[in-house]
Amino acid sequence: MTRHLSDTRNAEGRVRFLIEGGRVLLLAEGQGWTHQSTHTTLERAGLYLALLPQLSQGLYESALLELEQTVTRG
Repeated sequence: MTRHLSDTRNAEGRVRFLIEGGRVLLLAEGQGWTHQSTHTTLERAGLYLALLPQLSQGLYESALLELEQTVTRG
């Protein structure tokens, strides 16, 4: 079963964090690019997101803020 943690969208693209089988799925996309990776923790997925060269700073910050709010709410 897949648990949807966050889905951040803006004019520059989309970032999703999901949990599946105890692993974190990171899905990101924008104009002309897509990314999908699997990570052991949310922290690692967030770090990897920061390293995506196509991802704008604004979308990165929005995605982490939404994820933090989701995790804090429990």
